[in-house]
Amino acid sequence: MMQRGAEATRLIAEADLRRNAGDWRGAAQAYASYLELVPTDWAIWVQHGHCVKEAGDAAGALASYRRAERGLPADADLQLQIGHALKRVGDFAGARVAYGRSLELAPEGEAAWRELSGLLGRAEAAAAEAEPAGLLLLTDLQLVLDLSDLWAWWQGSRAPSGIQRIQLGLAGAALRREGLGAVVRLAVFRPEEGHWRALPREAFWRLSTLSRARADPADPAWAEALSRTREVLEAAPPLDLPEGAWLVNPGSSWWLPDYHRAVREARARHGIRYAPLVHDCGPATLPEHVDPSMAAQFVRWFAGLSLQADLVLAVSEATRADIARLRDAHLPGLPAAPVAVLRPDAAPPAPPQAPPHPALAELAGTPFVLMVGTIESRKDHLFALNAWLALLRRLGEAVPPLVLAGRAGFGADPALSLLRRAPALAGRVRWLDDLADAHVAALYHGALFTLCTSRHEGWGLPVTEALAHGKAVVAPGHSGLLEAGQGLALHYQAGSEPAFLSLVERLLTEPGFLSAQERRIAEARRLRGWEEIAEELLGLLGAVPPGAPPAPAPPPPGTVHRLAALEGGAPRPAMAWVDLLRAGPNWHAPEDWGCWTRPGRALLRLPVAAPAGTRLRVHLALRAPAVAQAVTLRAGRDPAVVLEAAAGSRPITALETVAPEPGPAGQVLEITLEAPAAPPEAGVRAPPEAGVRVLPEAGGRVLPEAGGKVLPEAGGTLVGIGVVAAMACPPQDVTARLEFLESLSFRWPDPD
Repeated sequence: MMQRGAEATRLIAEADLRRNAGDWRGAAQAYASYLELVPTDWAIWVQHGHCVKEAGDAAGALASYRRAERGLPADADLQLQIGHALKRVGDFAGARVAYGRSLELAPEGEAAWRELSGLLGRAEAAAAEAEPAGLLLLTDLQLVLDLSDLWAWWQGSRAPSGIQRIQLGLAGAALRREGLGAVVRLAVFRPEEGHWRALPREAFWRLSTLSRARADPADPAWAEALSRTREVLEAAPPLDLPEGAWLVNPGSSWWLPDYHRAVREARARHGIRYAPLVHDCGPATLPEHVDPSMAAQFVRWFAGLSLQADLVLAVSEATRADIARLRDAHLPGLPAAPVAVLRPDAAPPAPPQAPPHPALAELAGTPFVLMVGTIESRKDHLFALNAWLALLRRLGEAVPPLVLAGRAGFGADPALSLLRRAPALAGRVRWLDDLADAHVAALYHGALFTLCTSRHEGWGLPVTEALAHGKAVVAPGHSGLLEAGQGLALHYQAGSEPAFLSLVERLLTEPGFLSAQERRIAEARRLRGWEEIAEELLGLLGAVPPGAPPAPAPPPPGTVHRLAALEGGAPRPAMAWVDLLRAGPNWHAPEDWGCWTRPGRALLRLPVAAPAGTRLRVHLALRAPAVAQAVTLRAGRDPAVVLEAAAGSRPITALETVAPEPGPAGQVLEITLEAPAAPPEAGVRAPPEAGVRVLPEAGGRVLPEAGGKVLPEAGGTLVGIGVVAAMACPPQDVTARLEFLESLSFRWPDPD
């Protein structure tokens, strides 16, 4: 406590008396006299500011608060008071910054959020979103973090899962680190518009804290924050991406329609660079453990990944190796973007407070074993439950309860069915699917040890979290689990129940074995903070030399390019070309038959491999919408021609032209297709007008196996003309022309 002399003590007593009596001017004068004697008593500067403000001088109050800020830079309530003062003097952008800082320091702060909720979206406060925090230097990285995956998760779920935890940790650390070499913006992609909108960082702080504090999505505070943020996003203009910025997607983007095409457009307009974080390649390496439609989405996305990214980030060396194997096996000849490893080897942050959970109270004082993770076929809870049955039959009551912490996901039915049907498991296995972060942390703290039986992991966050809590963990010795285990986990041969049970029995029955493992973990674990990982990310981005990703070599003349969402269990070059051929904003996302253009002029960039000036014939297979269309077609700089397409028809046409001169992006023939607005053909699924639906009641369907993401349904939107396929060849190449027609008439089996 600060020591005060007699005069200082007298002045404080006088000031307090005047303040309590409502004599604001007298109190302010007495506090000012005191501060002349003790100028570093920061709390009294706050009191002086309060009194000056109550006396009607908001600007004077602000000056006192700013003085107090020198000694109290991390005081959330002081930032709240600064925000109030700035709002009174009409500086709404400054008030937003101060309220945001208060919310960052104390994300549970209701008062700061109430104030921000009213300011978000107001034109007077909008400058706070655009202005960088501090002085922007030429050497600073401009970083746009695309949190579309996290935002989509929040529409159907609340408490974060593994990938969401990584996004929360990385984004939060990047924002806290801002000003030390980087300017950070948060964004959400709008598939129906092909661009991004700014996600206010204040909304991020609020939602990230609330998501970790409770599991109930119907909680009024959560619903209000989510609804308000949704309103702000709906009203926001397209995000003006900074020139030369890095667009980093720390979540999953493979499920976003036409994401790569939007990245290319942003690169062309703003010179951005793109770095996605690959969490795992499971949808391609273990497709039987994901929804088939999602496996197809992933392989299509992966096929174009190296053609779009300036840098690919992998969460582990194991994931980097998976990426390389998939490229080598299925995408030979396509350029390969560099891959860097960014491990999420961070200790979990301290969780926000949560209300008591009845199951945790029941478990208090009871030894139990913990298994954290979504219940899904890939995590192989069925293996764990069968092994637990064997253990119960062998050791009986000596076996402690097993606690499963996680929601149900894809393929959970076999494990949950066994849990319901096996009498021996009744009362011996507890499934908890409504846990906040504080509850999970309490389970880790109370567990004897933890289990992981996953068939494949890009990293394995539950292993990292177990080590962070000093707990022994039993996990199979494969994939990213080996790296997450840091040489401290107890690994067994994957799929071997005897090997698994041998380790579990030793932990339960062998004297000193469990405590020895805990000592080993305490002495040797090497976990970082998220700020260190964010700093490593900036270093990786800063080391990438300038220049766009290399263009692929054009396929040989006569190659048929289908513009459909191609099916297949593995990535292939044809999938990458579907993205690369479509240029400009006037395209809808591909469908199973081909792709609609939007009304107006769409651009098709067709690669050719022929000497400049060589005669070519471009063949186009089109699909007319529900009304007759007059489609204007042009090859390069040749004269335009008009095709009259009857309603619902499937016209096939050809354009005579010559091979162009090679350009910076290689030898590319530009085909323009221009058509007026029309409804799509009757009975054909139209591209979604509203993109990814934000609520199930809005017409979307939530798939638990999609992590709660809400997928688009059919919508009534307008189209131009449908493009099924394109091909360029010399006019005399009759074989190529016949093969083009055959490809439209026959359904060829897709390769695996």
